[in-house]
Amino acid sequence: MKKIVIIGAGPAGIMAAISSKTHYPNADVIIIERNNQLGTKLRLTGAGRCNVTADLPNASIIELTPKNGNFLYSSLSNFNSKDIQNFFVKENCALKTEDHNRVFPASDKAESIIKALESKILSLNINIIFNTLVKDIDVNMKILKTNQNNIPYDYLIIATGGKTYPHTGSDGIGYELAKTFGHTITELLPAEVPLVSNDKVIQDKILQGLSFKDVGISILENGKIKKTIIHDLIITHFGISGPAALMASYYVQNVLKKETPALIKLDFIPSCSINELENYSLIELNNLLSEKEIPKRLLTYLNKTTASNENFIYKLKQYPLSISNTRGFKQAFVTNGGVSIKELDPKTMKSKINNSISFCGEIIDVSGFTGGLNITSAFSTGYTAGKYLLR
Repeated sequence: MKKIVIIGAGPAGIMAAISSKTHYPNADVIIIERNNQLGTKLRLTGAGRCNVTADLPNASIIELTPKNGNFLYSSLSNFNSKDIQNFFVKENCALKTEDHNRVFPASDKAESIIKALESKILSLNINIIFNTLVKDIDVNMKILKTNQNNIPYDYLIIATGGKTYPHTGSDGIGYELAKTFGHTITELLPAEVPLVSNDKVIQDKILQGLSFKDVGISILENGKIKKTIIHDLIITHFGISGPAALMASYYVQNVLKKETPALIKLDFIPSCSINELENYSLIELNNLLSEKEIPKRLLTYLNKTTASNENFIYKLKQYPLSISNTRGFKQAFVTNGGVSIKELDPKTMKSKINNSISFCGEIIDVSGFTGGLNITSAFSTGYTAGKYLLR
């Protein structure tokens, strides 16, 4: 009997175990988890609601995965958003789709997702060893050295996650394990992370707490727009957060490597152009601002700091904000960087250095935008790793 061992009980590791046992029912499948429960980080996603996937076609998911999205092409062909949704429905976990194609459990509780995964693991007789930390891998002898004992394996799947939310166990140990047998780890940066601004409007907390639906963020480099994103935004005591800021962070960090601070421009009404707004009467403009639910505190601030109606509209459409930094790994949702995709087979997730080892999930150098894309990637690569492990 072949012994398949998976390190990590996050979404990628759990799905890798389920896929392994489903495709190789005679194999002995074991999950090793450093925490005392499954899906510690998964329980926190979506503010505890668990945005389990994005109801999008494969091409859109790849497009919305700015870091090496094309690597997912084969994996998504095996197991994609529709497959993920079907899996949970079959496991008696009802789902619902909200704005921006985000899929949540109908209960609005991450626990529903966890219970469905636990139920499937139990039905397949997959063994889970909790409170066990893998410290080293002897790839020649095929032995895992843990804080408890040594565990032999025939095939190994590493699904240890990245460096985000380190208190959940994602402290980057998987990268160290990968390096021990020759893998390259690309530069590690926090991704999907709130942005910090030292501008007076932020430091004086004038607009702190304001939230907006579908704000445009344009990221500039050398004075030219590099990328524009439209999503929800929150102005905080340190800068900006919310989906728009998290998505923008990938591009902002690339700019910060070349120029500091990075300049962004906020468009509070992206559905209308400056020319359109300038042709509105005062009554029409006020009605539009009310319809778009633009907070009165923002409007009062812009009125006080602009000298004319034209300048007011310009600031409403292109409000400049300088970004000095991000909130780092402690508040990042995803790790940008990881095991180099050049050293992995995208069709199987197998290591090109060691044919008995595969990788899946956040440990791989692939990262997408917020909104269920990264969990989709984790489930998809986990499924693929399990399916092709013994082939």
